[in-house]
Amino acid sequence: MEIGFDAGSYTVREVDGGDTTERFLAVFNSNPEFLDASTLHTGVTVFTEVDVEKFLWHNTVMENSHCLVIRAAERIVGVMTLLVPHPREGQPWVGSLLVDGDLEHVRVANPVLAELERILVAQGWTHVFVGPMVSMVESIGWWRSHGYEPIERRLDNDKREVDVHRKTLRC
Repeated sequence: MEIGFDAGSYTVREVDGGDTTERFLAVFNSNPEFLDASTLHTGVTVFTEVDVEKFLWHNTVMENSHCLVIRAAERIVGVMTLLVPHPREGQPWVGSLLVDGDLEHVRVANPVLAELERILVAQGWTHVFVGPMVSMVESIGWWRSHGYEPIERRLDNDKREVDVHRKTLRC
């Protein structure tokens, strides 16, 4: 199943071969909190093209995985990863929703998340999960402000501590 949709002035599509890693660098490197948390606070200060390539590849080839590029016109302004369904929860899981740090996060992320949730409801899903890294306090607050409720703390596949949240989807 391929995922793609429009959300206001943003276009969200599966990452493909035409999406060069260089075009994603600004999104990744404009988010120092994400960089620090995702590298387990090891002092890494910049993502390289190799790092971005690994991220995109990993989130494209995993079973049930979708790596989505968010564009405004032709400019890449974000990336979102999904597992539909997540093997443990049996429901969709937003792995990450990363927006260019030079833009207002809510202006991009709010309509993208709202449209994704509408699509999941239309497909018959009843819940959606997310697991922001515990050190990303602002991110946790943003997810909670959108109706995601904390259910447990655990380690993700990369041994990072995350706060798992779940939202009940309503028609």
